Amino acid sequence: MRATHYKSTFIKLLLASLFAFFIIRCVMFLKSITYYKHYHKFYPEENELYCHFLPVFDTLPSVKGVFQDDQSESDGLIRNLMSYSNIKLQYLNMKKFVQGTPVEKLWAEEQIYESKYLLWHISDILSIPYLVGVTSRGIWSLIRANHSGNEGQNEILTGSRENGILTLWKYGGIYMDLDVLVMKNLDTLSKNFAGAEEPESLANGVMGFSSNGIGHQYVNSCVYDLVEHFNGDAWAANGPHIITKFASKLCNGSVKDFFDTSCEDFHIYPIDAFYAIPYPAWQRFYDSSQLASVKEKTKNSFLIHVWNKLSADKKIPINDDVPYLDFARKYCPGTVRNLKEYF
Repeated sequence: MRATHYKSTFIKLLLASLFAFFIIRCVMFLKSITYYKHYHKFYPEENELYCHFLPVFDTLPSVKGVFQDDQSESDGLIRNLMSYSNIKLQYLNMKKFVQGTPVEKLWAEEQIYESKYLLWHISDILSIPYLVGVTSRGIWSLIRANHSGNEGQNEILTGSRENGILTLWKYGGIYMDLDVLVMKNLDTLSKNFAGAEEPESLANGVMGFSSNGIGHQYVNSCVYDLVEHFNGDAWAANGPHIITKFASKLCNGSVKDFFDTSCEDFHIYPIDAFYAIPYPAWQRFYDSSQLASVKEKTKNSFLIHVWNKLSADKKIPINDDVPYLDFARKYCPGTVRNLKEYF
């Protein structure tokens, strides 16, 4: 009985920690999604973007009662985000989100709670700290995207660092990590794709699958592989390894032999599409002497990936001319205008 009580208390504390973790990360998210301003130029106002949070919002889409406007920098970023008429707030219930899905087993058998990277692996699998959808059909088009039959309408899902695989399994669309800044219209991307981070390895920081047909079959394969081989001891085992293994099997060869080509309606984008600046060189984004070379290196990129896991504590004075801030000034002026001292 005592063990059951302790277990129940632990789970309650865990969920409370998750709520706090996701809310803190939501504030970080407001800086990370600086691509909104640029994205807004390509899509008319009837295309709505949904920002999904855990169920801590009592009033939607208003943030009243949750974030008090005290003129702080974070509140300014929130005001900037909410100034767009096509951005709505929505929430997801974690328990309901996994019900009826292949990953429900990880919760039912409590494998997820044995992970060494518990908070991160939960967000890896669910991608629920922050999801963004682009749709012309309103909220139910997002929730029921797999029934819409509109193959030409992508959704954009931005989430945690590692894995949006379950979200893509449920809805289809495009998943992106939060620590990106988009520079090109993503509507030209293939329906089913991932990008190489290294010559022999794909990453799951940007990927897409259609909501039905062959795309759903592909992501279904990845989800079941994740459940069967879930590894709570390794940080990246539940993301990049799975998508690389899937692509290698599908293409019957090394992924490096299929850069910028498609096999079985799955496109593999080359390294410079999403990861032109590799993570060992992340500091180049914060070095003013690297501005010209970074621009040259990313001239063919859809976006830049700034490796937030390594750079999260990096502060940029608002008058600096480092590459990251230079890109933000160009593509995200609304965000930059709300900064006070640092980016």
